Amino acid sequence: MIQALSRNQHWARAAPWMATVTLILLFLSYHPSQAMFWALINIPMYLFHQTEEHLWPGGFKDYMNRVVYGLPAGQEKLTDVKVFWINLLFVWVAFLVFGILSVANLGFGLLIVIFSLMNCATHIVEGVKRRRWNPGLVVASVQFGLSIYAAFFVTAHGLVNGLWWWVGTVIFSALAHLVLFKFVMANG
Repeated sequence: MIQALSRNQHWARAAPWMATVTLILLFLSYHPSQAMFWALINIPMYLFHQTEEHLWPGGFKDYMNRVVYGLPAGQEKLTDVKVFWINLLFVWVAFLVFGILSVANLGFGLLIVIFSLMNCATHIVEGVKRRRWNPGLVVASVQFGLSIYAAFFVTAHGLVNGLWWWVGTVIFSALAHLVLFKFVMANG
């Protein structure tokens, strides 16, 4: 089943629908004047980002393998199965868990924001460095601006022990991206 879902990023067909549903639920549950709204805004935004990366226009796996890693056709460091696990575990499952934990402590919402900021920054830096579009860049650029505002709003409106949460979320997000990079770079 994993092979079928991962092949050609079939899982990504659910991303725009999940993004739309979570955005509607976000607006039905919270108002933009509430910190929780901004703590959770990156959940639907990240799903729209995944849509651009893997569905429409897609091509993130090929971009990484051909442009970033310079591999010839037929060779892959980033495989369909890796893309599946990265996006489902590190985004869908992790964001769901941290979103639920945000209800208990707004700091977990800040974690979603900071993780998203770091991911967006990688797309923006890659676009500037190569002077070309990469799959995910358009939504990442919008999401980056929203995330900066979200980080400010969450910090200023209800985050207790803000300095500790900032330090913790930056370290956690940096380590998560490092683990992702190591996973992608591993052979197989």
